Amino acid sequence: MTAELTRYRLRHRARPIDVWVAGDGPPIVLLHGWGLSGRVYRDAVLAIASRGYRVAAPSLAVAESWKMDMIAEMAAEAMAGVDAAPAPVLGHSFGGAVGVTLAVQHPDFVRAVVPISAPLVSLGTRGMGKVVLPGRHFRIVTHAPAAAALLRAATTRGGIGSLARAARWVIGNGQDPRLETLAATDIPRAVVWAEEDSLLSPEVGRRAAEVLACTFHLIGGGNGWNGTRLPDHDWPMRHPEHFADTILRILGSLLPADPDYGLHA
Repeated sequence: MTAELTRYRLRHRARPIDVWVAGDGPPIVLLHGWGLSGRVYRDAVLAIASRGYRVAAPSLAVAESWKMDMIAEMAAEAMAGVDAAPAPVLGHSFGGAVGVTLAVQHPDFVRAVVPISAPLVSLGTRGMGKVVLPGRHFRIVTHAPAAAALLRAATTRGGIGSLARAARWVIGNGQDPRLETLAATDIPRAVVWAEEDSLLSPEVGRRAAEVLACTFHLIGGGNGWNGTRLPDHDWPMRHPEHFADTILRILGSLLPADPDYGLHA
């Protein structure tokens, strides 16, 4: 990889926003999962950037008086602040919910939206139990950058409150009204899921895709996969090259007539 990761520090009201940027070319935005940061996705950002794109990954885990609408506003400000709008928006895990809200509230900023293993519909009691109880999905926090980012978010002023409100949002809010609003727009969209996602069942993704009236992509062991296990929830972080190729191919199918993004169709 020849691209380098650069941090830009912006401000939202009294709170700094770090935006990690790499590459030159058409913009792509990557939104991180719950409690993490843009820097956690360093390898994925660099992998996409090395294929001819300018990738921006803002850090949005902590906010004053956390509300989902405010996080989407922060994402829009971050995109504008590093000249990355409009752009296709990739949202991994909780970042997918932010991406949907961003697309609904700021459609002029979003060329396409791709939630990736994102909690967009109600998980149900069984699904929430799977998230909370110990299991294979806990290996996500063994990824050192993710563990460091979560600790940093928790120890930042207002961090515990932000993380708690975000978690309650997932527990208490299906996004069906927002999904239906997005489905009524002409913004290209697709839902992507890891076949062996140990945190969120692919069925959650299929239901979200139905409400969004869009394609559902289940990512398994084909298309250059070289892992010893099938893709799991942390696939973008642990297999960034495969992630980059897969996502660019999906963006190409969503924007086939666009000379910037349709080359990978």
